[in-house]
Amino acid sequence: MKRILGTVMVTAALTAPGLAADLGARTYAKAPALAPVSNWNGFYIGGNLGYGWGDGNTDFSFLPTPAEFGENNTTLGGRSTGVTGGVQLGYNWQIGSLVTGLEADIQGSDIKGSARANPTFAGTTIPDSGGVLSSEQKLSWFGTVRGRLGVTVTPDLLLYGTGGLAYGHVEASANTQFLDGPSLLAEWPASVSKTKVGWTAGAGAEWMFAHNWSAKLEYLYVDLGSESAIENRVPGDPEFKVGYNRRFRENIARVGVNYHFN
Repeated sequence: MKRILGTVMVTAALTAPGLAADLGARTYAKAPALAPVSNWNGFYIGGNLGYGWGDGNTDFSFLPTPAEFGENNTTLGGRSTGVTGGVQLGYNWQIGSLVTGLEADIQGSDIKGSARANPTFAGTTIPDSGGVLSSEQKLSWFGTVRGRLGVTVTPDLLLYGTGGLAYGHVEASANTQFLDGPSLLAEWPASVSKTKVGWTAGAGAEWMFAHNWSAKLEYLYVDLGSESAIENRVPGDPEFKVGYNRRFRENIARVGVNYHFN
């Protein structure tokens, strides 16, 4: 019996290396890498390009009264349109799916418009063909400083609302003229060129399409208030005046790209 066991042990010892070789070298597979989760925290900087449109309305008030002046008060609607473009800088704080932050931007603008119409005789709807009302306005540049508050509907997609301070340089003119054929009888010209401050509000969506890079689509409503003036007749006549009130309100739709420093 002992002889049989010894023979088995010797045989096992001699054949074990061959069996181990037949099994081959042991290999270990690496665990798959986890996909990176977008991080919205930190500073970002970028550029944008957009399109703007507004109402550019100008109110004409005839003094001392419309009846004495002979013309009805009216509003001249001058639709303004144009291209905008600029840069933005901001900072985000992210807590879970909630993202809040601050953003400032500065924009060049070619938003402008004009309008022209005949006044109507006081107390009627009959046009006065001898009178011409005209207005022009332009937003040459503007900027905003806004808060942003949004939520990530997916790690890469942020939906947000935004609002805050707006400012910009407006140029506007208006005139009331009365003509006798090609000859100018009288006019009441007015113009303004100044930087005004107002407010803005809007909403947008931003997509983190690559590491540190995002693209956004945004809408802003910009209200820079109004500007009023009362002008005397040229040539001079202190009795009859024309009051002007202009409103500066624009809608901005734009696309942009941001680089995030995180």
